[in-house]
Amino acid sequence: MYELSRIRLYSIGPAGARYADTVLDLRGVGEPVPAPAPAQAEFFEDEPVGPPRRPAPAGVLFLENGGGKSVLLKLIFSVMLPGHRNTLGGASSGVLRKFLLADDCGHVALEWQHTRTGECVVVGKVSEWRGRQVSNDPRKFAEAWYSLRPGPGMSLDSLPVAEASAVRPATEGASGARGRRRTMKGFRDALTEAHKAYPHLEVHWEEIHDRWNEHLGELGLDPELFRYQREMNADEGEAAGLFAVKKDSDFTDLLLRAVTDTRDTDGLADLVGGFGNKLGRRAEMIAERDFTAGSVDLLTRIVEAADARARARDIHAAAERRTRTLARRLSARAAVERGRAAELARQVTAAARTVAEAETARERSALISAELAYRHASLALAGAEKAAAAQKRELADARTLYAAWQAAEAVLRHRAAADRSARVADAIREAERDAAPALAARAKAAAELVRALHSAAEKAEQHANEEEERSAVLQAAGERAHADATTAATEAQRARSELGHLRQRLDEVEQETAEAVRAGWIDDSSPDTDPARAALAANDAEKTAVAAWDTAREAARRATELAREAAAAESRGELTAARAADAARAALQAHQAEERAAGALAAEERLAELLGVVAARPAPGAEPAVQPENGEDEPADSPLTTDELDRAADDLKTLLDDSVATAERQLFDLRTAAADDARILGALGDGGLLPPGPDVLATVEFLGEHGIPALPGWRYLAQAVDPADHARVLAARPELVDGVVITDPASHARAREVLAGAA
Repeated sequence: MYELSRIRLYSIGPAGARYADTVLDLRGVGEPVPAPAPAQAEFFEDEPVGPPRRPAPAGVLFLENGGGKSVLLKLIFSVMLPGHRNTLGGASSGVLRKFLLADDCGHVALEWQHTRTGECVVVGKVSEWRGRQVSNDPRKFAEAWYSLRPGPGMSLDSLPVAEASAVRPATEGASGARGRRRTMKGFRDALTEAHKAYPHLEVHWEEIHDRWNEHLGELGLDPELFRYQREMNADEGEAAGLFAVKKDSDFTDLLLRAVTDTRDTDGLADLVGGFGNKLGRRAEMIAERDFTAGSVDLLTRIVEAADARARARDIHAAAERRTRTLARRLSARAAVERGRAAELARQVTAAARTVAEAETARERSALISAELAYRHASLALAGAEKAAAAQKRELADARTLYAAWQAAEAVLRHRAAADRSARVADAIREAERDAAPALAARAKAAAELVRALHSAAEKAEQHANEEEERSAVLQAAGERAHADATTAATEAQRARSELGHLRQRLDEVEQETAEAVRAGWIDDSSPDTDPARAALAANDAEKTAVAAWDTAREAARRATELAREAAAAESRGELTAARAADAARAALQAHQAEERAAGALAAEERLAELLGVVAARPAPGAEPAVQPENGEDEPADSPLTTDELDRAADDLKTLLDDSVATAERQLFDLRTAAADDARILGALGDGGLLPPGPDVLATVEFLGEHGIPALPGWRYLAQAVDPADHARVLAARPELVDGVVITDPASHARAREVLAGAA
């Protein structure tokens, strides 16, 4: 019977709680093994102290819910109960596949120790994804089982789960895995090679569930016990729940499941019959068992006594042989030592003579060495002085070169500024030379403009005097009309006053007349003597005077309005005349300026060369060309006329645009080259290295934008590698010269993805 001694989990488990390389050790805390089997120890291994002990009979794992207790049991049962249908807890068929990542090769190894002999056997399971890709297809999930007897050459701690990169002594309970993880094929090959080198390991490999179950039975590990454990832990309850039956049929089913194989029930009848026969012979078998037990006990004592006597005899004979051998060796050793002592005495005498001779030679050699040291020091001093002088010269040259490099940028800026100043001075002189005709024409036009302005001012002054005289006449007429209106108003007011007096007097007269009529003094029968008619006549005269006053006032108002309108018309006329004169002068000046500019442009030989026109030179003695109407002379040797220039304006514009574009491209190229030169000079001034190429620099900046640290290969070589190793590193990695180095190994895969996406 075996007990679980150790558990090793390597690169397996759920994503949130994985077992990188974990060993659960239960050894050495149980009862001593009653009959330990002899075991071959490793070389240089410490001798065991006391008899081997059994592992812990029981253990408690305290974890909170979700801590990984069920995961641990599922992994253990996956070794002893292969197959997805036997997964602990009745989980889905793919629960074990979730414990393995794409690049993993998971291992679950169990070390079992025999309860009586202490012999150990290791059984394990290895699994991985075919093609290194996680899939829902169970056929792509590869798993296999193996077993071995631990001993010299391999144990649970030294399973070849990884490619060891260094040889280190095995440490108890420590992981022996180093280097990269092995694949399932590499692990199987390593087990096969170990079995060939150490046949006592008894390595066995299986990939079929039924054959693995049969092999476990051959090793003495009954998978049926773990089937009961799986059923007891199906709902994570107590073990008593498995045997909590409510009726006889449930107990019968439990008994049949416990003693029979569900896949093969053909031998059930033979099993029941054999069990009945054994029950019938129970008394006879009990007596035979008791007799056998007593006989075995007595025979065991006899055998032990015989073995003890045989061992004592063997020990005595071996001691006697060792004693005799030791006596012979001591006698031979004594003779050899006496001869060696005589030889040593002779050697001591010879050594004394040699020492005397050596002392003499040493003194002579000391004198020679002192003389040689003196001469060597003198030569070294002379060579050092020469080297110091040479180094001083080199230091002076280096300082001069350093100062030259420091002044290089200032010199370059000075030269660039001098070139720009020379170009600007040339451009200014050329512009002044080109603008000389235009300036002369402008001065001539300014003189003509002044003369025209003086004549226009005189004409405007004469017109203003005429208008002022007219305004004075109109103002006098208006004043006369106003005086007439004032006189008419005065007369009208006087007439109204007189009319009031007359009306008052008329009333008095009427009263007196009425009194006279009543008194009989006046005869009212005669119409000529009627005072009413006299009053009516006075009233008519008053109305006539008022009408005359109104007519005079209206005439004065109209005269005032006419004078005001005349003044406004005069002002508008003057303003319109001035504006017309200014517009005419501006148009004339613009036309003349355009003609002068066209003439100056037509005089340029470059325009003629662009248009492909040859200058028409006048023959000797020929009459000059007709002068233009504006009085300005065109250059006699002008290859183009203003009319030709006007007709070719579109073509010239196209050619000039092309020339400007070409010049801008050349300027951009020069600026780009200047920026590259400045970058090279800056790099030489900062670290003494030329800057990387545009592609390398763009790649480093692109990776930096995505948060991936990177350096140009040449700069990384200068910063991280010893200058003495540069040649060796460049010979091994020539791509460092024009390459990019990812300084963070964890970002290498993401850098490849980012660069692939950018491409």
